[in-house]
Formats: sequence, C-alpha cells, structure tokens
Amino acid sequence: MEALIIRNLSKNFNIKGREVKALNNVNLSIKEGSFTSIVGKSGCGKTTLLKIICGLEQQTEGEINFGQTIRELDRAKRVGIVFQEPRLMPWLTVEQNMAFPLTKNRDKEEVYYIVHKYLDMLGLESFKDAYPAQISGGMAQRVALGRTLCYDPEVILMDEPLGALDAFNRRKLQNEFINIFRENNKTIIFVTHDVEEAIYLGQKVVVLDKGSILSEIPVSLGYYRDAASLEFIRLREQIMDQLLST
Repeated sequence: MEALIIRNLSKNFNIKGREVKALNNVNLSIKEGSFTSIVGKSGCGKTTLLKIICGLEQQTEGEINFGQTIRELDRAKRVGIVFQEPRLMPWLTVEQNMAFPLTKNRDKEEVYYIVHKYLDMLGLESFKDAYPAQISGGMAQRVALGRTLCYDPEVILMDEPLGALDAFNRRKLQNEFINIFRENNKTIIFVTHDVEEAIYLGQKVVVLDKGSILSEIPVSLGYYRDAASLEFIRLREQIMDQLLST
C-alpha cells in the first residue's frame, strides 16, 4: 500500500524577476512502512520537496496524495518533520519539549505515558529535567525526534537532521533511526547530501538533481550495513557517478 503518492510536482520561485524552477515534474511513490532516502547536491530541491509534502510550501503544479486524496487540513495530522536544527524551546525541559505537541489534546496521564515511552527508547530518561542549553547537540536532536514521535504522525520527514554532528554521534543516531523505524513501523523520508548515509539508512535511495529525479535505487542490504562491503561500495559508486555526471 502506498503511504504517499507524488504526481507531476513542480515548484517555481521568482527571484528578483527571474523564475527559478526548484522542482521539475517530480513523480514518486512511497510505500507504507518504508524508509526512503533522498540524496542530492546542495540546492537540488530536497528541502523544497519536504516542505511541500508537509504543507510549509505550496507547489506550482502537481499533487500529493497520502494514499488517497485528502483535505489540506488533514496533512498536519499525518506528517511530522525533524529539521537539521533541533528547534527546541529553550525555556522548556527535555520532557516538556517532547510533550508540547500533546498538551492540548490529551489528558495528563496519557501524555506522561507517551512521553516517557520515548524518553526511555531514546535514552533520555535521566535528562528529562534538563534544559536544551544543558545537553549536547546529539542529545538535542534525539529530543527533536522524540517530540515528533510523541505526535505519532503516519509519515516522518527528516531534513538532514545529522548534518551538524560529529562522525561518532552521527553513526549512533543513524542506528537509533533504524531502531525506531523497525520498532514503530513508521514511513520515513530522509533527506541528505551524504551518499553513504543515504545507503546506510534507506531501503530505497532517490537521487535528485536540479529539481528532477535521476533514479530510484533499491537497497537490498539488511540492517545494520557494512559500508566496506562490495554491494555497499557498488551502490555508492553508482550514485556518485550519476551525481558527478550532471
């Protein structure tokens, strides 16, 4: 079953009287419960695509359906997004930041249960009373992910959420993303400019360049993946060749 269907999607921007095409006739289907990586150079349209999917931008042409045509008001309930920066509220604790999407819709006992489930899953229980300024960057990114998981969207969008982290914390969080994906059966769309990261995480890698899809490459490797394996290296070289040839 398809969780997300994108048809003939285009997006134009007007910059000082000059029309710039950020996305050009994008067609993409995302299966329910799948992990899809979108990889491409900076400025290729990756972030614009995510913004349109979650409703922060309006497409110029085309349509997006979440399995079936939905009302625009339903989109906020179906889609959650994790940005490159954690975007936590500095005056709230870790626990309060994660609970924030729930406080208007749930009773206190239910909020407590949901938040502490993900505090425990993400290894944040002992830091629940800390403020954002008191935790590391990797920990703050886990809080941002936990906040999205508490909201329980059908589709989780990730816009280069690990771009600012060192190699050790990056790999640690990559593995946590995989754990969450496998345990929660969420549909995840992960945007990155790092080809190796795209292969390490995705069941499918979508290669985007100059606003158009160059290819969709299935990744048959199981989790957790060895970046030194022949198949991993073959996939990396295939994607790099595509991006370097444009």
